[in-house]
Amino acid sequence: MKRVGDRLGKYQLERALGEGGAGAVFLARDLQLGRPVALKLLHEHFAQDEGMAARFKVEAEAMARMNHPNVATVHDLVSDGGDWAIVMELVENGESLATLLQREGRLDPLRVMRLGADAAAGLAHAHGKGIIHRDVKPANLLVTRDGQDERVKVTDFGIARLIGGHARTQRNVTLGTLYYLSPEQAQSSHVDARADLYSLGISLYECVVGHVPFRYPSAPQLLHAHVYETPAAPTSLGIAVPPSFEALLGQLLSKNPNDRPGSADELSRSLNAALRDLQAPTYTTPSPVTPSPGTSFPASLPPTREVASLAPEIHGPAADRAHLDRETRQGLWISAGVVLFASTICALGVILSCLVTR
Repeated sequence: MKRVGDRLGKYQLERALGEGGAGAVFLARDLQLGRPVALKLLHEHFAQDEGMAARFKVEAEAMARMNHPNVATVHDLVSDGGDWAIVMELVENGESLATLLQREGRLDPLRVMRLGADAAAGLAHAHGKGIIHRDVKPANLLVTRDGQDERVKVTDFGIARLIGGHARTQRNVTLGTLYYLSPEQAQSSHVDARADLYSLGISLYECVVGHVPFRYPSAPQLLHAHVYETPAAPTSLGIAVPPSFEALLGQLLSKNPNDRPGSADELSRSLNAALRDLQAPTYTTPSPVTPSPGTSFPASLPPTREVASLAPEIHGPAADRAHLDRETRQGLWISAGVVLFASTICALGVILSCLVTR
């Protein structure tokens, strides 16, 4: 495995930037052009795996086909002595959305809408090239800064599947990070570009609320939640969110892909249009709302099993009065019976006493 100071082709590794499940990312320098770059090096044990190496090549090829301000640019694909690396533009003034969330916690909804519109625009470009990301999450959304302006760049198409291409994954193996997985991926069913919209919706929900909608500790629970459970709307948690944005979030998190926005481009345009309306001079940021536990996004799937309905019961003041009247009448008859029985016993006692005296 290459280390800081080593060379990989014309690139020299200068500093480790991070490490993921498939590879490590380094700050490197292009010795021919003299520019700093980000170099993603596939782990050695994966590089020896033909399937992983093939998927790594797909990532590079997919990203190299894209040229958009909201997609991280790929400069080169390097193979050197069994090592594979993707060379990407270095985002110097920025960080991943995941790191931003760790540092700042919940973000302002208008800011989230701007970031979401950027991410959607990047995904729209990828989808237009026939590329599904399949692993959209805050860690794969880079937030760059130019003064006060922020821009999102989508990166890491490592498990992307080319539309119409051959699957690079084994059967029954679900890829992606479970917290952000679409219901289609959870069920290992057909996945199209709308799966990326669901995952982006989960990411935006996390930005607004401060956590993902489903926080179960086990994979089976998370998969079941993505397929069947309805997330709580942010306003039901006491978080002030513009109604237009909450409605879009509800659409993005629909279980049925047909209920989501028609495309990433449509989503980006909807977010930008909502932002223009909300940034009008008359708009004021809504105040925190009182939580309403019963409020939730509309469910898109029916229950997994039917619940037998109970037989109708009589309720209400009239029924209660009738019930009390019946009890009162019953009590009176019992009391009368007791008095009659006691009187009879007393009378018999008097008669017997007179007979004994005689």
